[in-house]
Amino acid sequence: MKRLKAVAAIMITLSFLLSSAVVLNFFLAHNKGDTQKNLAIANHVYDSIYGEIMNPLMVSKTMAYDTFLQELLAREESLSEKEISKIIGDYLGLLKEKFNYSSVFVVSERTRRYYNESGILKVLNPQKVPYDIWYPIFIDGEKEYDLDTDRDQANDYLWTVFINIKIRDKNGELLGVCGVGVIMDRLQSLITELEDENDIKINLIDLEGLVQVDTNSTNIENAYISEAVLDKAKSDTFTISRKGLSGLRMVRFMKDLEWYVVVHGIIEKDTVSKKMFLLLFFLLALTLAIFFLVAKFFIKEKLIIPEDTLEDPLTGLPNRNYFKEAYGEMGVFTTTRYKTIAFFDVDNFENMSESMNSDLILKNIIQFSNAIFWDKGQLLRWDKDGFLALLETNLQESKENFQALCQKTYTELGITLSVGVVDINLSDTIKVNYYRAVQACYSVKESGGNGVLDRAQ
Repeated sequence: MKRLKAVAAIMITLSFLLSSAVVLNFFLAHNKGDTQKNLAIANHVYDSIYGEIMNPLMVSKTMAYDTFLQELLAREESLSEKEISKIIGDYLGLLKEKFNYSSVFVVSERTRRYYNESGILKVLNPQKVPYDIWYPIFIDGEKEYDLDTDRDQANDYLWTVFINIKIRDKNGELLGVCGVGVIMDRLQSLITELEDENDIKINLIDLEGLVQVDTNSTNIENAYISEAVLDKAKSDTFTISRKGLSGLRMVRFMKDLEWYVVVHGIIEKDTVSKKMFLLLFFLLALTLAIFFLVAKFFIKEKLIIPEDTLEDPLTGLPNRNYFKEAYGEMGVFTTTRYKTIAFFDVDNFENMSESMNSDLILKNIIQFSNAIFWDKGQLLRWDKDGFLALLETNLQESKENFQALCQKTYTELGITLSVGVVDINLSDTIKVNYYRAVQACYSVKESGGNGVLDRAQ
């Protein structure tokens, strides 16, 4: 009897599948025109934004490859501050005037001088100025150029998209960094025009889904569109995903910039299309219900656990995505639970012998850390060998605990750590508190590593 019921259910399922296929074909044919129209709009958006950002990127690359600028930086210290300031200032001033950028700059690796059209604006000091930490982070990274959305200190702290590119001599030695800044208002005006013209919403997001460009400035580096990253869009065309019954999300990867263009809110206004979609949805839902009814006679139910993208798979710790989802970056701490924030990483991790098991080293370090900090705060894996800690202990106790961790790691593994631990200043943004901890960590590294540096507010 059960077998007969199963056969009957299969027949019903097949009939519904056939009906659904017919409806689906009609639906797809009916909406082909709408899809092509949406793709045309999205491609127009992509081309407009891509061109607006690629132009300053090409200007930055031209600066980096300019032998005149390379030779100036190579003999920078043979000229007086007044001479070098005027020469580079005039050079940058011409570029700024020609292309109408909000910022054109050069940073010397040798002297850490920051030049703009006025000459020497300042000397970068990541030890004392949190915003200057961008420079050592960038030059220590693998990328030759990147885009960074930040507030421009030289331009009333306005939101600006900076294009940073490394300057190297003919032997590949780093001479410094140059680039341009495009004030956010310029991009926002373009995007506002495109949104109003096409009744859509546009965002530019980074590889982690963090919003980098939005017409609403409060969303910049504060809001996430994580689901767009999961679309796994490529650079040659847009992916299309439905949002509810009448909207679409279209995503395309900007390969040269490593950002995504997200176009959402394209509304299908054809009433027949909506009705056909609802009918299709009903038929498919009913078909799936019958299918699972039949499947109970033949297979055991299995539970598939979705991957948790907020957890580091190697260590089991919360990761950077979790931190940003939980706390954001531009916001402030809303609790007094945590007293200190620390950043630490493994010294010379990239140069370790291939015979050393880096995964095992990291797992052991986490095991040691948990033994010391397990009831005193929260530990997160930040990047390849970097970790962030939010601790309930005061500055002195946190420092002593990290000194114990450094000693344990060196004794057991022969590995040294660089640690920066600072008091949390509740009046500063989370990003500034994080930068202060990273600054302290970099100070230890510049002194040879293997140590703990603490800083009060």
